[in-house]
Amino acid sequence: IAGLLRTELEPNLGLTGSGQDVSIMRSTVINNGIVTEQNGRVKINLKPKDELLAGMLSVIEEFLTDARKDNGGCFADLYENLTTTKKHIGMRRGLIPIYLSAVLHEYKKEVVISDRFGQVTLNADVIEQINAEPAMFTVSYIDWNPEKEAYLTALEDVFGDYMVEDSAATSYERVMIAMKRWYMALP
Repeated sequence: IAGLLRTELEPNLGLTGSGQDVSIMRSTVINNGIVTEQNGRVKINLKPKDELLAGMLSVIEEFLTDARKDNGGCFADLYENLTTTKKHIGMRRGLIPIYLSAVLHEYKKEVVISDRFGQVTLNADVIEQINAEPAMFTVSYIDWNPEKEAYLTALEDVFGDYMVEDSAATSYERVMIAMKRWYMALP
């Protein structure tokens, strides 16, 4: 899951060997054509050849894009669509974090995940928490424009001394963390 959430994907999502995690990763995302490698570049393919898998991924993608129109969405709704017969999927909850992470990789710059306390950093732990209690988490969509990008760049400059490099965090998450670190450093 952490490999799928990185900004830059690595071959085999950074996993080596033949352990259980490598086998699951191969059978769920590589052999199915969701994670592909072309010309040395690893990419996410949300339209694999398997029509049922493509349909399930489109339900997740639709949930994220609907968050834009509906001013957010609750993950409990997504889980209901994926685990029940409502959308004719009936998926086990244990697999949802893998496919959710694959879709979120493509949308991570446009979405914000929040719990009841506020925005949270998108990482493997948060994905597992969403899987345990989907009703506690929401997603909202950010409409980026050049003005917002410039503002974010200016904030990065201001809080640069408090920035931490994190390959999984988006630029606005790094700024949010830097602002919290700056605030905590105040006397």
